[in-house]
Amino acid sequence: MYALAMSIFFFIFICFIPLLVCCILFCLFIPGFKTRYGLVASCIGLISLIPITLIQFFILNLPIFDKNNILSVLVTAIIFNGLVEESVKMIFLLLLPSKKTTFPVFLSMSLLSGLALGCFETVIYLFAGFETIWQRFFTAVLIHTFCAGLSGIYVWLFKNKKSNSTPFIFATVLHGLYNFFAGFSGAYRWFSILAILMAILECRIWYTKVKNSEI
Repeated sequence: MYALAMSIFFFIFICFIPLLVCCILFCLFIPGFKTRYGLVASCIGLISLIPITLIQFFILNLPIFDKNNILSVLVTAIIFNGLVEESVKMIFLLLLPSKKTTFPVFLSMSLLSGLALGCFETVIYLFAGFETIWQRFFTAVLIHTFCAGLSGIYVWLFKNKKSNSTPFIFATVLHGLYNFFAGFSGAYRWFSILAILMAILECRIWYTKVKNSEI
């Protein structure tokens, strides 16, 4: 029994290693980033999973999510995984401190928030016996992280009265497309990697725009 418990804690620890590593790196290399910012961002990411799960549980019973054809599957992915998850994450990102932080620090907190959610989701996949757990461990964590970064950029612009919904739209659509293609078997599943790369690229593009005050 003791060995089983230790094995469970060990695998849970592995799931959260990316979060721990990124938090340490941000503290070391992002000027002004403090340990407490990492803790706050991580807690916000973990807490946001609760309303996401509740909302998705109720809306999945709607007729539009019957998944009888490929279009329904795509709509389900965009709304169910994209819009719902990113909207809730974006709302919780409003709780991040912004008045006494710089944009790089705020974006780092947003990324950590998404990373925390992704890591905890991996733990859920682990206990649920998800067949492709290791693929989801790497890919789901990345899509949550960088889509949260895009949503965080939107929140930063909103708080600084430069509202531009484009980053949030990218987060919603790319997250939905990731889930759409990740649900396939075979070669089509690799298109989910393209969605992740697009999210990383858009995050970088919008970071540069905001940093250079081009908005």
